[in-house]
Amino acid sequence: MEEFNTEIKQKGIPIFFVVGRPRSGTTLLRTLFDAHPNVLVPPECQFIINLYPKYGKITNWSLKKLESFYHELLRQWLFDLWPLDREKLYKTLMQCEGKIDYATICKLVYGEYQSIFDHGTIHAIGDKNPGYTIYTEKLLKIFPEARFIHIIRDYRDNFLSIRNVDFELPFISLTTAKWKIFLKRFRKAAENNPGTHFEIRYEDLVAEPEKEFKILCEFLGLPYSTIPFSFHSKGDVVYKMYPKEILDKYQASLFKKISTDKVGLWKDQLSEVEVKCGDATVGKYAGLAGYDRLYTKSSPWIKLRILPGSCFAALLAFATKVVDTFPYRLRNAILIKAPWVVGHLYLSIFNRKKLKEMAADMKSVKRKA
Repeated sequence: MEEFNTEIKQKGIPIFFVVGRPRSGTTLLRTLFDAHPNVLVPPECQFIINLYPKYGKITNWSLKKLESFYHELLRQWLFDLWPLDREKLYKTLMQCEGKIDYATICKLVYGEYQSIFDHGTIHAIGDKNPGYTIYTEKLLKIFPEARFIHIIRDYRDNFLSIRNVDFELPFISLTTAKWKIFLKRFRKAAENNPGTHFEIRYEDLVAEPEKEFKILCEFLGLPYSTIPFSFHSKGDVVYKMYPKEILDKYQASLFKKISTDKVGLWKDQLSEVEVKCGDATVGKYAGLAGYDRLYTKSSPWIKLRILPGSCFAALLAFATKVVDTFPYRLRNAILIKAPWVVGHLYLSIFNRKKLKEMAADMKSVKRKA
């Protein structure tokens, strides 16, 4: 890893980002790339964007600034789940005193990630973060060489999967409105930055994984390898790292061969009203993403029914832009705590049993980590 860190400093290692809505296949893509012998992709943590307001403009790092960055990094949500040696990470960062940019500092953090997969020479670093979908242009300013892969999934299956794991408030108009916002943001950024953004459908990936993965490797300038498709053989290693009940609930499919089993489940598991609401919310963007709406016309009642969720999604998008202008500490506090506050408020009112289950799950994860 010392040689890899030296390579990062001297030559630079390109970085790419896997983005998209939660439960759209981002983790599957992240696992495939991490299993590639020439790529490192740690678990998600949005530290690049979160720490940028305070450290992004630094080009001459003192030991004091490096130590401050290190401790701020450890406080980032989900970073405590990264498998790495903290002492070694600290030592690596302390060796960066002097002139070095923020992008390189971030890449050195990725370089300390200890993957469960075997690797040779590393040609690229990857980052899977659904939340980065709306930040691709900002990330391009930090990493001019960056590439972005947006994976999209049928908005109805996406909602069903999110509802089943309690990732967000379970309202289809809210979830599908976010789906539309992410799609529009990514495509706008792709239009503004030709050649840097690529889109793939989850359904195509699971139907023809080798074909689609080869296309992605070509986009990133990576040698194609079939090794990643045996990723599920590492399931026993992952189960030693994280609680079985959590993995079985949220990522059970990652320990099986890629299949189309999860495609089209909405046809049997969503009600007619839910499908009508989803179709009405995404509108023409369903067809633009390659999905057929079952209902192309909406009644006044359906339009009224989807209004709260659509408005709330738009409000959240606007609030995110506003919060991004706040001072560093205030912005971090809001972004870290707000989702939990809203989620806990909803569950405390409508599903207290689920709230207790989630609390127990988090305790289990932290004990295992």
